[in-house]
Amino acid sequence: MNEEKPSPRADLLTGLALLALSVGIVAGALRMDRLERLEATIYTAPGLVPGILGLVLSLLSMILIVRSVRAGVSGTMPPVRIGEHWRLGAALALCLGFALGLIGRGMPFWLGAAIFVAIFVFVFQFPDRRQAGTVSRGVLFAIGFGLLAGLAIHHLFQDLFLVRLP
Repeated sequence: MNEEKPSPRADLLTGLALLALSVGIVAGALRMDRLERLEATIYTAPGLVPGILGLVLSLLSMILIVRSVRAGVSGTMPPVRIGEHWRLGAALALCLGFALGLIGRGMPFWLGAAIFVAIFVFVFQFPDRRQAGTVSRGVLFAIGFGLLAGLAIHHLFQDLFLVRLP
């Protein structure tokens, strides 16, 4: 198996971008309403979880930056081959389609989530399924998995977290 390691320069740039993102997340979390007028505790404040996730992301991005510096950052970066990174573009397109096209358009959230998960699973399994000759089986698996995920997500948010979903 001949895997190329990411270049230290790519790790450095990624670490810096993630650090900037995490600083923005923490800043946004700190500016969120604490709901003190409703006698909310610090543990139920709306910005707590995003703030913690932002801090963890900043720690991990700093580790990535330090690792890239230790590995010796050079001025050259390997060429980016778009064809090798189709999964990134597909994931971005599917996530944007879910956020902009499925949610808030009158469709129940569980159904939108089920459709999203089913399409996501199918798209990313398709090359392997086509090679193995099991595309129709992959469609059934993706639909089943999507329905289970959609219902589980609905139950988790509505019944356990008490979050109203559209």
